[in-house]
Amino acid sequence: MHRLTIVVVVAAALSGCGSGNNDTSDPAAACKSVFTTLCNKLFQCNASGAGQLYGNASACASSLGAGCSSGNASCPSGTSYNAGNASTCINDYGNESCSDIMSGVTPASCNHVCQ
Repeated sequence: MHRLTIVVVVAAALSGCGSGNNDTSDPAAACKSVFTTLCNKLFQCNASGAGQLYGNASACASSLGAGCSSGNASCPSGTSYNAGNASTCINDYGNESCSDIMSGVTPASCNHVCQ
């Protein structure tokens, strides 16, 4: 279960730059989509551990995505948000192996959401 917590911390770091139904219209929406995708994957990979922490994937996404406001989810000064790159990042999270998810591996594409 410790590894599950590490994954959540990695996703929270990603959400500061935005991360089938991905809304990438702005950084805050992409942030919520990152957590929805991540929570779905967490429950796919470790349903009992994730269930102990969050109950279900929807509650997980609501809890983790609560900080995805426009004030919290923005690109650093001097960079611009790229919705296409955010979509790639979210899709890559959804396609990550359970081993990578449980080890806290962030897809490389997520480093290019803000450019």
